[in-house]
Amino acid sequence: MTNLSNLRILFITGEYPPMQGGVADYTRELGRALVGLGHEVGVVTSVDATKGWVEPGIEVFPRIERWGWQVWSELDKVVGDWRPDVVHIQYQTAAYGMHPAINLWPRRSHHSQALTAVTFHDLLVPYLFPKAHWLGLRRRVTNMLARTVDLAITTNPEDTLALRPVRPDLV
Repeated sequence: MTNLSNLRILFITGEYPPMQGGVADYTRELGRALVGLGHEVGVVTSVDATKGWVEPGIEVFPRIERWGWQVWSELDKVVGDWRPDVVHIQYQTAAYGMHPAINLWPRRSHHSQALTAVTFHDLLVPYLFPKAHWLGLRRRVTNMLARTVDLAITTNPEDTLALRPVRPDLV
């Protein structure tokens, strides 16, 4: 990637408007800002985001019915077809149905030409599957995601503190 002025940036998010949620709104606003700077933006998201939502300049791929293991092939297909310069995961555990497939996808995907980034929106212990926390599973797959990508970003001081030992260059 030599030209930083006209990047193709593909977001992966479990929620996108008209779905409600902070990550949906954040991704939309970030996409709008990047389009305003001259970048091309795509969003891979849930089929629930199909209800008539159109965003000028943002190509939405509402293809994911469930965020299980089958998501890997769909993500690989979109990345292969759209050929982004950057693949940016908007990570919030519940938005991906509490399934670890998204955590492991960057490690096994074949998108070596694209830079990978993840924004961790909330690493609080999820109420929906609390035993995963006690078993250490959630922490392990989250740490694996942080280590695997080219750039890791947090949105709050607590998450920064939790991930700093795993990823000292955290933004």
